[in-house]
Amino acid sequence: MQRLRPYAPFLLRLAFGYELYDAAGHTALHPTEGLPGYAEWLKSLGFPFPIVSATLSAYAEFVGAILIVIGFKTRWAGAILAINFAFALLFGHLAIGDTYKNTFPALNLFAMSIFLLLNGPGKPSVDEGL
Repeated sequence: MQRLRPYAPFLLRLAFGYELYDAAGHTALHPTEGLPGYAEWLKSLGFPFPIVSATLSAYAEFVGAILIVIGFKTRWAGAILAINFAFALLFGHLAIGDTYKNTFPALNLFAMSIFLLLNGPGKPSVDEGL
């Protein structure tokens, strides 16, 4: 089992990378449809520069998903996503008293981002030389 340990993060990268891609993909790939609604929601939460914040968040998640799945610049992607999801948790969920059920996906993505930041991508990955 020990020799398979470096491959365990790959399964996590696939699962969470897909979740990120699914969540942010529509907004990033169809910005005229997705960004205005996202920005309006951020504005209602009191975020400064809501259209800029929405754009940065959507593209951080979208590009982060791709980087995580292929395992390229994984620690950097983990750091940026951890910051993104820390803001999501603090200002998008906890600040409004959101339910645990609604907060759970962002909490999982935050935890996964921290895991990748601290542990790297494992194998196979571009970072580890496939």
